[in-house]
Order: sequence, then C-alpha cells, then structure tokens
Amino acid sequence: MSVTKLTWLLLVTSIGAIEVNITSEWKPELGWKVMCNWQTLDNDTLQSVRLYNNGQQFMIYRPEKHGHTRNEIFNTPEKKINVNCALTRDRGQEGFCNLLLEPYQPPISDFTYSCEVSGERPMFRIGKKDFAVKILVPPSDAEVVSHVHDESLPSRVMLNCSSTGLPAPNLQWTVDNDKLQADFTGRIWNATSKLWKVWSYLSYTRIDDSKVLCRPEIIYNGDIFSGKPAEFNSARRLLGTSVLSLSVLFLVTFIR
Repeated sequence: MSVTKLTWLLLVTSIGAIEVNITSEWKPELGWKVMCNWQTLDNDTLQSVRLYNNGQQFMIYRPEKHGHTRNEIFNTPEKKINVNCALTRDRGQEGFCNLLLEPYQPPISDFTYSCEVSGERPMFRIGKKDFAVKILVPPSDAEVVSHVHDESLPSRVMLNCSSTGLPAPNLQWTVDNDKLQADFTGRIWNATSKLWKVWSYLSYTRIDDSKVLCRPEIIYNGDIFSGKPAEFNSARRLLGTSVLSLSVLFLVTFIR
C-alpha cells in the first residue's frame, strides 16, 4: 500500500470515529435542557470536550484536570447556563455534557450550541455536532372566562381569553367562523414560567346561540403552531369554565 493511500485511510478512519449526539427539550419553569452525549472507539480515550455558544467557546472539560465530573454556572446578560459534564465509562470512552439554559429575559432569536469531543494521542480523533435551539414553546390551550350583563336576549357579553407561549401567541376571535377584532389585548413576560402570558378582551352582543372561539397561535418560520381553542356558546354558556363578574376578570388577569 502506498504512503498516500495509507494516509488517506488513516484520515478516513479518524473522521467520525467519535460519535457525538445533541438533543434538546423545553423544561417548564426552567428553560431549555441541551444534552450532548459522546462515545469513542474502544481503543481511544477522552482528551477534552469543548462547548460553544453561537461559535464562541465558553467552556472546556478535561478529565485529566477536572476529574470524572465538572459542574459550572455561566451568566450572560440574557441567560444563565448551568453545565454538568461527566464520564459514564472507564477511560472516558462514554460521557455527557448537559446544559440547562435559563433565560433572564425574553429571547428574540434562535441560538446554536456546539459540542466538540477530542480523543487522546496518537490519533487525536475529533467529533463535533452543532445544534440550533429554537426559541419556540407552542401556545398553551386557551382559557376563557365570561361576564353576561343580562340574561335576556339580546345581551352584552364580555369575554376574556388567555394563553402562554414563546414567542407571545396571537389570540384569534371568531363568532360562527367570522373573525372579530378584540377590544383590548395585552401581554407580560413571566419570569417564573419563562414564557409570555397574553390576554384578550372581546365584547359582543349575544342575539342567538352563536359559538365564539378563541384560538391561540404562534407563527414561527412560516409555520403555524396552535393551542386548543376555548369555546363560549351563547345558549349553553361557557364550556369548562365559570361565569365570573367583570371585576373578577380583571383581578384574575393581573394576579396571574
């Protein structure tokens, strides 16, 4: 075998020899959990793991320096990053680095995390994966409360609809499939849930058994994500909620 072919074979063998996988999930009231897992070949061992945020390295884990585990917390103006790295197999042939990303304020764009795993000499094999964390939490099911001014027909009905999500959901009102403009809408960032809470008020004249729907929607990269709509039926009253006075409606909205 020629030297050129041998060199090419060694390069092919080293590329992809370390298997790296990244997954992510949203943890309610915590943030995003990003999990990087790796596995080396049986004749290899771990030298280091480097973590990147949008291409910028912010942590390196070296077993010979840090031991079998390393736990660190990094603070940025936008979020707190809690990192937990550990070996799960002798000689560092398997392990993980888990990140918990807790936003301090509403995130406005996706971000990319990279996990680069390097083996020891003499091969110095490298495996790397990039993962785009999407700033998306689909809207929660809509909740509606109502106040009917007069039980006789026609009567004036006040409805309040609310939902949570990221980005802030839009609340769409329809009466028998006809779209209606809300009287008032609002939103607030909830630092506990790490989500936007939105609400919308609609006042209309009830004249028959018309069905009113409030549907929460988020448009993300051209796709529509919808929560379960809430329904108010003029004849059967509200499905699944209580009839509250108007003062209680406003109180509930601002206490939550």
